[in-house]
Amino acid sequence: MQLAKLLAKENITIQEGNYKTAWFDIKNRVLGLPMWKDMGKDVKDLLIGHEVGHALETPYEGWHDSPEKLEGCPRSYINVIEDARIERKVKTRYPGLVGPFSRGYKKLTDEGFFGDNILDTDWEEVKLIDKINLKAKIGNLIDVPFSDEEIVFYNRAMSTNEFSEVLDLVRDILAYTKENQSELLQPKEIPMDDQQESEGDQNDDPTSDGHDDLESDNQENTEENMSNTNGDGAETTEEDEQSEEVVAALEPTHSEADVSTTDEIFRSSEKNLLDIDENGRQPLVCRDIPKSLRELAVVKYKDLSEARKERIKRIESFEESYYDEALDAYNKAKNETYPKYIKDVKKNIQFAVKEFEQRKAATQWQKASVSKTGNLDVNKLWSYKTNDDIFLRTTRLADSKNHGMIMIVDYSGSMSSSIKYVLDQVIHTVMFCKAVNIPFEVYAFTSTNDKINWEMYKDGDVELDDISMPQLTSSSLKKKDFEESLQNLHMRIEIDGWTSGNFIAKAEDWGSTPLNQALIIAHDICKRFKAKNNVEKLNLITFTDGDSNHLRVISDRKMQDMKVQADDYYYSNDGFKILIDGKAIKSETRRLITAKLLQNLNDTYGINTIGFFMADSNHMWNSKLGDICWSENKIWEDWRSEARKEYTKNKCVTVEGYSGYNTYYLVKGNKNLDTNADEFDINEDATKGQIGTAFKKYSKSKKLNKVLMTKFGAAVA
Repeated sequence: MQLAKLLAKENITIQEGNYKTAWFDIKNRVLGLPMWKDMGKDVKDLLIGHEVGHALETPYEGWHDSPEKLEGCPRSYINVIEDARIERKVKTRYPGLVGPFSRGYKKLTDEGFFGDNILDTDWEEVKLIDKINLKAKIGNLIDVPFSDEEIVFYNRAMSTNEFSEVLDLVRDILAYTKENQSELLQPKEIPMDDQQESEGDQNDDPTSDGHDDLESDNQENTEENMSNTNGDGAETTEEDEQSEEVVAALEPTHSEADVSTTDEIFRSSEKNLLDIDENGRQPLVCRDIPKSLRELAVVKYKDLSEARKERIKRIESFEESYYDEALDAYNKAKNETYPKYIKDVKKNIQFAVKEFEQRKAATQWQKASVSKTGNLDVNKLWSYKTNDDIFLRTTRLADSKNHGMIMIVDYSGSMSSSIKYVLDQVIHTVMFCKAVNIPFEVYAFTSTNDKINWEMYKDGDVELDDISMPQLTSSSLKKKDFEESLQNLHMRIEIDGWTSGNFIAKAEDWGSTPLNQALIIAHDICKRFKAKNNVEKLNLITFTDGDSNHLRVISDRKMQDMKVQADDYYYSNDGFKILIDGKAIKSETRRLITAKLLQNLNDTYGINTIGFFMADSNHMWNSKLGDICWSENKIWEDWRSEARKEYTKNKCVTVEGYSGYNTYYLVKGNKNLDTNADEFDINEDATKGQIGTAFKKYSKSKKLNKVLMTKFGAAVA
């Protein structure tokens, strides 16, 4: 796909999908490519280069499956001469394709794509059009005998510039063939089903003038157009009509005066190029989320802040006292509890800061190198007869890597009971990043976006589940905006979910869990963040309480005849092939998609992925332990006992390499996440022993409630 984008550098969009063959939307300049199986790099480069050549040069009526009937020009004859023209031009434009074309056609020849034993052909039985086809494609690999008359036609085929010249040459070749090789002519017949349908139309009620049939057809077409996954009731657009033209291009039914045998053999063999299983099915292809949809999904902090202010302004405008209690709680959280809270946060993060600096320093010393300076060490001169090493040395510390942090927080409704503890951890993490000068961005993800509608989707798009990814805070914000962002996060901690809902924007309201969509969009966020901040070691942290929503893919019913799978479906039992930045991410099952996306973030951008799973019930906790046990091939009783011991000690369970994450933390999304220590309370008449016990309890809680911050500092160093 990357090659296709580079080749089609003009104004062509490349779209891979579950198509039977390549197609081109002339108006919208979209080239559709099928999923080809791996026959080697040369064959793939050949196929892509060939189709891009068509897209750049061939008019609609010249495509090999076009329904247009051009007088005196058999379609397969046009295919041969037009292929010669566009391949010559694309190789001239991109000389690097000359080798792949030559090697790719050799591979296809060996695979029988031009017929069996083609090199042992009896040339007396081969028409001129097939000689031209074989010589133009296979080249020096085959010795094609041309007569003096025939070589003129071949030379013309290899020098045509315009499509009109192609048609003129086709007519001349057909005339020559009729005159000199008439016994080899093979007219292409209309399939029997089409003949019967045609005869049936002619034998309809002789009293009918045809208008009733036309009206009926139009009604059926209208109903069919209304029933599509791109929005029920949507008015048919010019783009839809163009899609219908593309579909129609796959169903030529006209008869022809003759056919190119080698072209027909190649076309019938094209199905062997498709990457299909024994049941004739493919993984469901998901196109990269278009830039226009990504921009609608991500809500910048400035827009989020304005939406919040509008919400508060509207509430304050009401004369009734209904919102007075809520406004009092909001003002108290902002003006009274926040200053003390943020002061405590700065004190708490010292655990993580200390751990981070220690790990970073240790890493530097481990990578330290000692080298000679070239200057004599006067203290070693006395030993010059027995010691060759009399030079001073210097120790060089490895450069510390530039770190970065991106966090995405689950704002699904099921997080409502634990969100206050999660946001508490987020604020601590953000302040930790500030303390050690690490750039960061924090996003939520939920499903409350009303700006994305069905009309915006095209065939093969990932259904975004109304994803909204508001930017909650960022190191790039101005001081005033940064302080405001923390105040709003703290407000959601202090005020219960129902009351806090009065002061939040719709973009950050409770929704479902479109985690996979968020991770796809996170690829673009991470790429931009690394470039902007010159980050070498980027950490992506997710806070969520469950698995992602189902991944669904838009399927346009108007294009069903073009698909390998004829049925209309959102889901896939055959896996997914998700395209991100031209790279294909394959997942055999829906369950593995999240892991594949996380792994791709690590492989592509070198991102360290950290997951925090928040369980708000024992059932959810045991369910996640069971998932880990199954995926990691653990013994249940041993694993459950091990997890129980670790949680008792650290208030979390750490798993390395689970579900695509480098490090995965299981925590109970309740007060166990609280960063505050228990109060050191004793009675006035407490004995020495009671005071000692109370102090030990206080010290233990203080350590445990900071353990996540300590682990976090170690994980990102």
